[in-house]
Parts: sequence; C-alpha cells; structure tokens
Amino acid sequence: MASLGISNESLHIRIPQLFLKSSLTHIKSYILCVLALLVVSICCIFDQTAHAAISIGWTNQVDLAKIAQVNGAYRKALGERIYWKQYDDDFQMLHDLAIEKIDFAPVGLIALTSAVTAGLQVRIIAISSQYGTGSGLVLRNQSHIDKPEFLVGKKIAVPFLTSAHYSLLKALEHWKIDFHQVQLINMPADKIEDAWKKGDIDGAYVDGITLLHFQKDGHVLVTSQQLADWGNPTYVFWVTMDNKIAEKPYIVEPFVNTTLSMIKGFNQRKDQLTPQSKDVVDVSKLLKISPEETLTLLKGNLYIGQREQSLIFERRLPVYLGNVALFLRSLNVMNNVLSDYLIYIYPSFVDDAKIK
Repeated sequence: MASLGISNESLHIRIPQLFLKSSLTHIKSYILCVLALLVVSICCIFDQTAHAAISIGWTNQVDLAKIAQVNGAYRKALGERIYWKQYDDDFQMLHDLAIEKIDFAPVGLIALTSAVTAGLQVRIIAISSQYGTGSGLVLRNQSHIDKPEFLVGKKIAVPFLTSAHYSLLKALEHWKIDFHQVQLINMPADKIEDAWKKGDIDGAYVDGITLLHFQKDGHVLVTSQQLADWGNPTYVFWVTMDNKIAEKPYIVEPFVNTTLSMIKGFNQRKDQLTPQSKDVVDVSKLLKISPEETLTLLKGNLYIGQREQSLIFERRLPVYLGNVALFLRSLNVMNNVLSDYLIYIYPSFVDDAKIK
C-alpha cells in the first residue's frame, strides 16, 4: 500500500493533533499540489509514438503481476518489449502515467480517488487484486491488546492517506471506537519495522512481508479480508489514461485479457502451487524474499475473475469510489466530491475479454 510520503517530521504526531486545522491545511496543501501537478501534466504529454516498448509500473507487493513480470506473459500477449518501472508512491506512478512515461499502473483506491476527483483522466480497466489476509492490523504480544476496546490510548502506526489508513479507520468505525481515542502515528512503511523492533509502537496496519515478520511476536486483530466481509473492501486497480484507450485499444485489450487469464489460471491451480513451483521461485528471487513467504503472500490476496469483475464494475464501483471520496472529505483531506465516478470506470475490456 503505497504511501503519499509525508515528511518524517510528522511521524510521532498524535491523530488529534494531526487533524487540527493547521496540520490539515499542511496535508491538504501537499495533496492539492501533487494532484494539481497530475492534472497539469496532461497538458504536457509528449509524443511517444516512436517508442516501441510498453512500460508498466510496479511495486514490491507480491501479486500476480510479479508472475507476469518474471514469465513474460504480457510480452507474449502484446508482442512488444515490456519495460517495468518500480515505484514506492502511487501518486508518482499516476504522474508518470499522465505524462506517458508508463502505459499501465496498479494503483490503490486512495490515490486513485484523489486523482480522479482532481480531474486526472485516468480510467480503471481491470481489478489487479483485492487485499485479503495478507494485510491487517497486527499488535505486539507484549502490549496485551486482545480485544478492540483495548486499543484505546495505544500507539498504532500506519502510513496516512493509504489503503492501510483507510482500512484502519474503517475497522475503528466498525468497532465504534472514536479514532481520537487511539494514538494513530503517521509513519512511512519503511520506518514502521524499526519502530516495532524498538517497542515504540503497540501495533501497525501493514501488509506483505512486514505483516509476516510482525506475526513472529505479534497477533492479527483484523485483516483486510474481514473488513471486506464487513462491506469495506480495498482494491488495487489496473489503470491507464483515457487517451490510451482511444488511441491504442489494441494494447489495452490484450493487456486485460492476459490479466484475466492469469487470474483464472491462478485460481484454478493455487492449491497445487508449492514453494518449489517455478513461478513462485522466480518471484521470490525478484523480490529477494523466501519462496515460502512468496507463496503465502500470493495466496494472501484475492484475485477476482472476469464475471465478478464485470458485476463490480457495473453495480458497485461507482458508489464505492463515491463513498471513499466522502470519507476523505469527512477528514477534510479533500474539498470536492464528484456527483458521479462512472466515467472513470471503463468496463468494456473486462466485459469483452476472451480468456483462456
């Protein structure tokens, strides 16, 4: 879950202080600057028609896209050279998408909702994954937080303005705990592990390899899968620019077809995968983690098939994005909420996909 990258100065600010007007103004100004840059960038798009390769953004999360990265699935389907560009920040990925440094990007809901609300003409073309058991609120055993009500007064770290932050606040809402009663600490993902080791925090909402490491001396109170069951799913979307769909549907169509074919194949054979499976071993080498950890994290996400993706696009996604925008506005992080998010969803490639 990529972070917006708020400066280290705010790492140990308690949430009541963070949401004071002065702090809100600082955060809001930062977001508006980033999003304004995204929108302005559309006007600065340069011509890359002579560039034969297709560029895809990626993060260090373990997911099916990593299998495509190591086995060349997109290259085989598109018949083009594929360049993979790594990111730590969804907002930077969206910026590069806007200026055509990359063609496709996997983006979380907070960054996406913020960007489209600000006017970025990006389109959702498929769902990459849904956070599941590989993401959750993990607590130190020494802190003795065995029930949600024991969170009151405790120090919980999370990168603000990310899917993890959204999920944590939704969990507190479900438990009827006012977030002001918990010391939520805004901390970049790469700093959370150090704080955990030093005992500076009681818990954190994290995912991936960090969650696996923390469970060695901690326990998970709630996962993103449970939050989805409560009506608050968090997705990672495959997105591209509107002009890319208009000008180059011949690359978008096989990209989505391949994505859905990989999802179908993985869901059919995931129980047969082992740490010795070639794809698992290759992804583990790419991310420099063990094959056992790789397999656990691959299975920790949910990969949604074609039919269900079509239903989500048609019936749930516009309302879902609107609710996320309302949530951000309730925190005074965004001033505006669009009346309809339907235009930012492009379901045709999923609906019409011919998958193997």
